[in-house]
Amino acid sequence: MAIDPITGPLSRTEFAELVSAPHGEAKKVIRKYDPYYRLEPGEKIRFVVEARGRLVGRAFVQANSQAEADKLADALCDADFDWHSSDNSFDIISVEVDTL
Repeated sequence: MAIDPITGPLSRTEFAELVSAPHGEAKKVIRKYDPYYRLEPGEKIRFVVEARGRLVGRAFVQANSQAEADKLADALCDADFDWHSSDNSFDIISVEVDTL
């Protein structure tokens, strides 16, 4: 993306449109590039937090033998389990402003 020396990441045409935009519309566009632009005291913005941890899952199968239970267990997918944190420990991978 080319940075204009006057209008920054916006083209001069986009900048001209924002100048005449209704009140508050320019701030929405500027915040796509600078999410902290003119935050009011106490105003919050949304962040995406990605974490990785160790989980323990539990699922149930009904079978009439250990062999059948083993076979059914092999066919389970992750959605079949109820997941619980095993020790409440996890690592934060990233914390970023949500741009959606």
